[in-house]
Amino acid sequence: MPNSDDPVIVERLPSRASSGYQAIVDHLRREFMLGRLRVGDRLPAERRLAEHLGVARETLRQALRVLEGSGQIVVTRGARGGAIVQASIVDPLRIRADVESLADSIIPLTEYRSIIEGAAAALAAARRTDHDLSTMSAAQDELLSSSALDDCRQADTRFHLAIATAAQNPVLADSIADARVKMFETVDLLSFTFIKESSHGAHAAILDAVRAGDAAAASAAMQSHLIVTRAEFQRVLDER
Repeated sequence: MPNSDDPVIVERLPSRASSGYQAIVDHLRREFMLGRLRVGDRLPAERRLAEHLGVARETLRQALRVLEGSGQIVVTRGARGGAIVQASIVDPLRIRADVESLADSIIPLTEYRSIIEGAAAALAAARRTDHDLSTMSAAQDELLSSSALDDCRQADTRFHLAIATAAQNPVLADSIADARVKMFETVDLLSFTFIKESSHGAHAAILDAVRAGDAAAASAAMQSHLIVTRAEFQRVLDER
């Protein structure tokens, strides 16, 4: 688990975001879903976080109150107080209703991911830098050494977003991040088991192709990876 004494670096609000508190709520929930904020992480002090996000402190307080109300953070008081990410307690009846409403979207979403991430992998093979390759390799090392689900998710996200970044197309990169957020909304409700070895092996094939500059092989390896992911989701849905 992360050391809650060390505040985590939060991604800045995207330039297109509104200045209202709901934009902050949506942004931080997105960070939770992508695994960049994990259970036990401590957010920076209120003043510092408000400055980092470019929002008023009162607007940030409103957002934190919403997140505390939904059980995604707990706010402690005192000299060492602050907002700490925690696991949400979800009503089982809500899970059943949400799974039923989201189940029909999960398979089309994996197909969508296969299309856009296959394209991103092809572009990454042609455009990647040495820094991109280092980021992908570091994500692979992190995934291999991870055991907790949150750590695996963060490493997996880091790898896929590194591919998206290497494609050097910000619209495509945003679409890939958005698709992962929507995917995790359903995955968390399904109690889906992350198969680390399968993902690490698939990532290795993608990385080899990107490193070799082979666009066709990179795209094929990414699509193969997501076809397996789709099959795993389908099995879980069939069991339910």
